[in-house]
Amino acid sequence: MNLRYLIITLLMCSLFLSGCVEKEILDDLYIETGKAYDYVGENRIKGTALFPIYVADKSIQNGTLSAEASSTREVLEKLERRSQQPLVRGSLDVVLIGEKLAKKGVIDIGDSLQRDASVGARLYLTVTEGEAGELLKGNYGIRGNGTYLSNLIEHNIDRRELPKTNLHMFIYDYFQEGQTPYLPVLKQLSNESVAITGVALFDNDKMIKKIPAKDMFFFKLLVDRFAEGSHVIKMGNEKNSGHVEKSVEASVTSLISKNKIIVKHHSDPVEVTIRVNLKGIIREYTGKKLTPDKVIKVEKQMKSDIEENCMKMLKEFQELGIDPVGIGQIQKHGIRGFDFKEWEDSIYPRVKFHVDAKVQVLEAGTVE
Repeated sequence: MNLRYLIITLLMCSLFLSGCVEKEILDDLYIETGKAYDYVGENRIKGTALFPIYVADKSIQNGTLSAEASSTREVLEKLERRSQQPLVRGSLDVVLIGEKLAKKGVIDIGDSLQRDASVGARLYLTVTEGEAGELLKGNYGIRGNGTYLSNLIEHNIDRRELPKTNLHMFIYDYFQEGQTPYLPVLKQLSNESVAITGVALFDNDKMIKKIPAKDMFFFKLLVDRFAEGSHVIKMGNEKNSGHVEKSVEASVTSLISKNKIIVKHHSDPVEVTIRVNLKGIIREYTGKKLTPDKVIKVEKQMKSDIEENCMKMLKEFQELGIDPVGIGQIQKHGIRGFDFKEWEDSIYPRVKFHVDAKVQVLEAGTVE
């Protein structure tokens, strides 16, 4: 009898409590899928919110709202006051930061995002050439700008030369010692097209350098353990059927790529060897015939390109005092009582780097 009474009581309580839950109708909300921040001068920033508007014919229009303030929190408050419906950030896919603001510091934006429980840590944080707000106001694809930009970044991480990155990884790299963060760079090519044009490198939270698109393949080899992408190799000149010399190129696509970082912790100076093992296929060859001897030549040239470009990159990081590869983190785990200040001031600037690449072409089409 007591059990029946208890069950009835619980059912009645759940019925009454269900009426206390605040209900939201999706059509009565502006669900943000993208956000942009730009520096406008005098320590003020402009924030632009992007949200999809679903029309009767099932198409999607891109709605935007903008406001200026001295902090991201104040920008949010101003945007709310200008919006005819509640702005919610639970579906935020991408946050764009204008290059001017990125050079002044981005951690306030990152910190604001990570403290919001409704924002997922896997959203994409990016830098833009030019104004981020203007890029957000384009008209890309049929599923809304937020989805388009998110898919663009995801595709280039999975299948192209962009190293893996998101809000969580940026915040993690920023706060841990021995590694510096990086973010993808976007550029608006037209009102209907956007491209990834490089990777922004940071010293603390300030952007100090951009790796151009042509070097992203080598950067990904250094910072990602598994990397996909493609690289065009210059093979010199070759005479065609008309006995006219023309330059020959081979396009190699990486199928599997791994790197291994070996640190001689106690040597003076510290020695770091990065071994890159790449297996790929030749997608295109502009010469006459791709013989087995020429495949070997492609492998050797690819090996040379990787070692030369990665070494150049590592020395440049060293000169700038940044460490996107995370050498400091590896050194920390090999030394008891490790002192990061000593590492940054006197050890890292003298590190001796070596790059050892092994390239294997698995497929080259029809080969004689």
